[in-house]
Amino acid sequence: MMTMIIKFTDKIDMKRIAMIILSLIPLFAMAQEPQIIEGYLLDGKDSFEELEAAILTESKSKAKKLDGKGMKMPGGVMVMIPRSIGKEIGSIVQTRHPFLVKAISFTVDENRMEGCRASIRIYRIHDENNLENIVTMPIYQEIPKADKKTTFNISPEESLFLEPGEYYVSFALTEIGNEIMERWADSDTWSDKEQSTKYMEDRIFFPVYLKTSFTRSNSEEPLTKWGANIGIEVTGIERR
Repeated sequence: MMTMIIKFTDKIDMKRIAMIILSLIPLFAMAQEPQIIEGYLLDGKDSFEELEAAILTESKSKAKKLDGKGMKMPGGVMVMIPRSIGKEIGSIVQTRHPFLVKAISFTVDENRMEGCRASIRIYRIHDENNLENIVTMPIYQEIPKADKKTTFNISPEESLFLEPGEYYVSFALTEIGNEIMERWADSDTWSDKEQSTKYMEDRIFFPVYLKTSFTRSNSEEPLTKWGANIGIEVTGIERR
């Protein structure tokens, strides 16, 4: 700690010194008061490595949504069934500045299946056939059975810091209830009537947005372009 010794020689000097001290008080208070930004305690002891993906000052950043869903189609629905498990669907988003992901959201219009669980993934696109999953702590969301619209807002457990570039943000249905899985195990043998009945019973309805999406059966396959998407939205803080 630095110590300052001040000698007062006359009344004029005392007034000047008092003014200087009063002007410095806010600066010392600002320097000494710990600040919590994005879950990090800033007290002068943190290393640059620890704070690299977390420091976004108010004066140089702003809240932003990464545009990836486009215009909603009135009355349109997209459906997933048990056969959809493992398949990815998502949009390509772009950021021109460093971007800290705060939340990922999507809406389900109706879910008729028990035990549903979804996974959200974010891939950095290096080139057409080279996608790197930057999510190290898996992002899962339970989707309960419901006959009404539900919007899910997910906050990642890790700091997801996007460097400028393009990213593929995908949704995949990863689990459904065991009873439904067993019922669909022999779906290849169903009659047309049985298929029609089961398709109506076991499905999730999503809203439809009129912007190109990309799908694939698993993470090892190339992306296939498709004409609509389910409206995944990424919000966060962009640093300028």
